[in-house]
Amino acid sequence: MPFFFPWTDGIGKPGFVDHFVEHHRAHRREWSPASWRLNLAVFLDGKPMGSQSVRADDFARSRVVDTGSWLGRRYQRQGYGTEMRGAVLGFAFEGLGAEAATSGYLEGNVASAKVSARYGYEPDGEGVVSPRGMPVREIKLRLERERWQPPFPVEIDGLEPCLPLFGL
Repeated sequence: MPFFFPWTDGIGKPGFVDHFVEHHRAHRREWSPASWRLNLAVFLDGKPMGSQSVRADDFARSRVVDTGSWLGRRYQRQGYGTEMRGAVLGFAFEGLGAEAATSGYLEGNVASAKVSARYGYEPDGEGVVSPRGMPVREIKLRLERERWQPPFPVEIDGLEPCLPLFGL
């Protein structure tokens, strides 16, 4: 399990869908300009294939976002994860004016490490997490705005009236 939270362990179990939906509703209810979590669904040919999130605490002051993603197994190793990260980084740097983006991966998650390397993230420390009760090494990363090189244009439409929701 290469994720910080082993939520996929519940797929197919009773109550999974209700818990999944509640997780996303809770993020909407708890949203404030001082602490926000934007979970974006990713679709291919009209079918959900993954999610990409961007979040921040005290963004107006820090100008730092953190990103995370999940991609269904059948869509992995096709460049979609790289494209998802590029899109959300474009949103953060170009749309919100972020100065840095952080991310991380669990030891052994080679695909996530490669996506971060493609965008120029640099090491930013280590930690230990226990998604299933067993300690796993977490590699933390940081991408400064000056290292950001957009791999493709990101079109952002209608953001201006939403900026106060992000503390801007």
